[in-house]
Amino acid sequence: MTQITNSFRTMDGVRLAYDDDGSGPAVLLVHGFSCQAAHWALQREALIAAGYRVIGIDLRLHGRSDAPSHGQRISRLGKDIRELIEHLDLESVSLVGHSMGVSVSLAYFSLYGTDRVAAFVAVDQSPKIVNDETWHWGLRSGRESVGWSNLWDAVNHRVPWGDPSLEPPMPSHVQKLVAEAGALTEYPGGSVQQLMLDHFSADWRDVIPSVSVPSWVVTGRYSPGFPLEGMRWFADTLPDATLTVFENSGHCPHWNEPEDFNHELLAFLKRSST
Repeated sequence: MTQITNSFRTMDGVRLAYDDDGSGPAVLLVHGFSCQAAHWALQREALIAAGYRVIGIDLRLHGRSDAPSHGQRISRLGKDIRELIEHLDLESVSLVGHSMGVSVSLAYFSLYGTDRVAAFVAVDQSPKIVNDETWHWGLRSGRESVGWSNLWDAVNHRVPWGDPSLEPPMPSHVQKLVAEAGALTEYPGGSVQQLMLDHFSADWRDVIPSVSVPSWVVTGRYSPGFPLEGMRWFADTLPDATLTVFENSGHCPHWNEPEDFNHELLAFLKRSST
């Protein structure tokens, strides 16, 4: 199927690119930091084949979308999602986020509740990145966890984001498909510092109990950044959620174990619609 790139302009003048393929119940895929809509290729194909309409957005500052200096806040990205939903006149959409895309989805819920959202998928993202006396399951960095004292260093990549040595390799055929989808977005030094500071310092824990739609929390046994205990808390705190731990995955179960991930995703979407 030929993928057609569409775009619309947000209320603050930013052109955002998106793909819109298939027909049926709508699924909106929200990628993580430095990724783009095309990196959901394996999920898009499976969803379309199962009879879903699949919408993939390139968030501002990513992929084919504009990269303005303004609007570098997770809440603004959450509003971008709302404006896309309104642009497409979607009434009931399943929201699937990975990494920072989970935070963008939580920003949506903070601003708009579950209006127009039928289901929610959260793939490997802690609702609070910074570790302190109130939260011990944020981003770990080798022997040192990210806390308020080293937050600025983490934002500026002077502290590693997790432990990459834990990340299992992708299957070779998946590596090829991901590479064909496009390179990760690269940024000049400091150009997205404001977005990263906002992302890292946010705390979405108070939002989670209000997300009343069916939800699925996903992580990998070898997640390089986030402890499993935090993912369990996430699933337990959502009003209607299940947790899946993919045993051969790290931060990206949809890449490490795409066939199993897609099977579970389709099963969840089917359950959430009944």
